[in-house]
Amino acid sequence: MANDFWTSAGVEPKRKYRFKVQLTSGAATGTALDDVIWFAKTVNKPEITVNTAETQYLGHKFYYPGTVEWNEVSLTLVDPVSPDAANATLQMLTNMGYLGPKEAKDAQPQTIAKNQAFEVVITQIDSNGDPQETWTLKNAIIIKVGFGDLDYSSEDLSEIELGFRYDWATCDTGETQFFNQ
Repeated sequence: MANDFWTSAGVEPKRKYRFKVQLTSGAATGTALDDVIWFAKTVNKPEITVNTAETQYLGHKFYYPGTVEWNEVSLTLVDPVSPDAANATLQMLTNMGYLGPKEAKDAQPQTIAKNQAFEVVITQIDSNGDPQETWTLKNAIIIKVGFGDLDYSSEDLSEIELGFRYDWATCDTGETQFFNQ
């Protein structure tokens, strides 16, 4: 019955299961995650929070828009044997400047660098594989990595959970580009 609505309207809705994810430049260079990540299982599209300022006048409160904040995005990957997503993720952290204690002991002191940020491109596609909506997360950095759990009672696939923080995102709908700076 729900399909009748869209058929009678003459349009096709965007589908949640039609998407692709890509990491580009910066820290992603030289890893198995450089191309379209065919083993991406889920991803959040960007979310914006407009912070507000509150002022009180007599017995009333008034709210004014403040700064815009782009919220974190999470990406869940299935961890295939080849390419090894766990290895590629660890390589991304290394490319961003993270060194383990053993490596850091013999190296020049450093921290994860902003100049190694990269772009996360989330493209929602139609049934022909053509882009309907493309989000590009600018200056993305990895803020969380979870390598999943193991369980003898389950036959589920191993997963890796990544969290990204980014400065802003652009959106290209094919007709209009938003926030393109």
